[in-house]
Amino acid sequence: MEPDLRDESMDPPRQDDADDYAEDAPEDDGLAEDASTADPEEAAVPPRGPARGTREGVTAPGNGKTQEPPVAEEPSVITPRPVVLSPILAPRVADSDLEALWNRWRQARATNDREAAAAALTELRTLRVELAATDLEPLSAGFLREAAVRRRAGDTAGAVRLAETAVELSPGLPYARFELAELYALDKPGDVPRYFGQVRQALSTLALDARYRRPAMADLGGLLLMAWGATALAVMTLFFLRKVRSALHDFHHLLPRVVSRWQSTVLGLLLLSLPWVLGLGVLPSLLLMLAVVSLYLSRAERVVAAVLVAGMAVLPLAAGQLARMTAFAGTPAEDVYLLERGGLSAEEARTRVKARMEARTATFAEVASLAYFEARRGLLEDARTHYKAASQLKSSDARLLTRFGNTLVALEDPDGAAQLYAQASRTAPELAAPHYNLAQIVRRRAKTLPDSEVGRELDRAATAMASAQALDASLIARELPPESRLLMNLLLLSPPVLERDWLPLADGAEAGRQVETQVSRWLLPGIPPGALAAVSAVGVVVLLTLFGFASDRLKSARVCERCGRPVCVRCDPELGVGSKQCGQCVNVFARRGLVPQHLRTRKQSQVDRHQAWSGRLTYALGAVLSGAGHVASGVPVRGALYAFGFLFAVAAVLLHQGLVRGPYGDAPLYLKLAPAVLLLLTVHVLSLRGLRRLRRGE
Repeated sequence: MEPDLRDESMDPPRQDDADDYAEDAPEDDGLAEDASTADPEEAAVPPRGPARGTREGVTAPGNGKTQEPPVAEEPSVITPRPVVLSPILAPRVADSDLEALWNRWRQARATNDREAAAAALTELRTLRVELAATDLEPLSAGFLREAAVRRRAGDTAGAVRLAETAVELSPGLPYARFELAELYALDKPGDVPRYFGQVRQALSTLALDARYRRPAMADLGGLLLMAWGATALAVMTLFFLRKVRSALHDFHHLLPRVVSRWQSTVLGLLLLSLPWVLGLGVLPSLLLMLAVVSLYLSRAERVVAAVLVAGMAVLPLAAGQLARMTAFAGTPAEDVYLLERGGLSAEEARTRVKARMEARTATFAEVASLAYFEARRGLLEDARTHYKAASQLKSSDARLLTRFGNTLVALEDPDGAAQLYAQASRTAPELAAPHYNLAQIVRRRAKTLPDSEVGRELDRAATAMASAQALDASLIARELPPESRLLMNLLLLSPPVLERDWLPLADGAEAGRQVETQVSRWLLPGIPPGALAAVSAVGVVVLLTLFGFASDRLKSARVCERCGRPVCVRCDPELGVGSKQCGQCVNVFARRGLVPQHLRTRKQSQVDRHQAWSGRLTYALGAVLSGAGHVASGVPVRGALYAFGFLFAVAAVLLHQGLVRGPYGDAPLYLKLAPAVLLLLTVHVLSLRGLRRLRRGE
């Protein structure tokens, strides 16, 4: 029979908190064998009865002689071995105890008491292992600060030792490994594998650990969105400056003839400045730019402009979604993370989870992690209560069953633990922990059995251990704690909870809403953020793009490819629709003999000056902003790509401190600036090289 996980009855909790450890010595002579694993062919050994014989004075058949009755044998009684098993201990340590050790170490260091400092540090290391705490990040951060002090004082060797202690206490803290790598490089610059190994492990932790991966993803995503917005502004501004002259020329034809050209130009510029003057936001200004120049852009330029402005329209939604996907701090997922790691700050997470349990909003992952933390800290009765509460939410979880079984072992209930291990192995056959833990408790039980039953029990333990080692070969070399200090956290295995089981608890809905509102206020102030506003803006972009394809029908002006003057069929009806040269250039260069030589010479000088000025302007734009020269030269796709890469690198350099700070530190400056500067130089050099080839006509 399996233990009733939904039973609400429980023993009263212990009140003896004076001891540092709760020692629970089992008193049963063995544990009941699981019905599913018992051997049905085994039979109990029959008890020996008295020997059969004849009564006194009875003649035995066959010889007629009277025999004396034999003496009856005493029955054989099977008694258990008088073996007292070592108790299984559960550490009773709180965060305050760990902080007290840290303070004791600091005081010993301040008074130069090396022996006391070494003793405190040794006890701190021991407690981390006995508590099965993955990381003690606050203490590691303290050791890193002490290492920085030693480093500034010139004691590189002492700084290395302190940084190594920080890494030992928190192997999963990437910033500790970064600091240790720097100190290794200062200590022995020639030992490259030594410090590059630490950098590699730190980068691996950044990529695999959600607590550090998500802030890095938020920084990267934020830089990409910022680069997109800056690219849209830069490219649309270049398009506008290149084509606004033609737009103002056509705007003059819409006004009465009495209006002079300079008056129409001033009026047009005033109308174009209204979005900025009225504070309508960035997106309306970009839409107005696209509406003004759409008729005068080439097909490629029009598509690039539409993509960039449409991306700006959905930028608030993208920023909000990025915040939702990268949220972690302050969410229930962070509480589960802290409880699973079992280090400092976990008691605060325990308080928050218990509050959510009282409000009936706690999830299975939160309650199960709470019970696991309490079991490792010696709060066994609380752990049993919360394990039962978690089983009511999800009763067939193999990891929960295995961890609950460990708690029952410490609570002197090996029979119930064996049943939970058997159930866990049936639920998740790929887990090695249930088989391994069953082998341990069966071996303990065998020490209390008589010789006639020891072999059978040891065979059962060997079978369970073989199954565990087949699933996890590393268990072959696993060492057990000494019998004098048999700790539950070191004797039994607790399978880790997978990240995918608790990461969905990182609810970033509120953070996403706030970010979306802030970005929307910058782009579209006064308009409620949401999908409707974004879809409406994208719809306007599509309409303006389609409107641009009607440029030939509307007889819009062009820019002369020779002298830069407007090419307008309204001003010169002799020009055909789609002509690339103005009337003057056609008469001077296409119709030979029509214009006197001195006028041809003067026009050629104008053309040369225009081409030289355009070339210098193009190179200047390309030198200031990669890709700007390509855009000004009529190559918008490559220009926009160069501009995006360049602006992304610039943003990475300027915002090297990051948009979202990670806990307990940050990646070293060289790790952020070196790739950004390398990208910046690479994009800029390639852009200038391509622009030079473009101007040469290669």
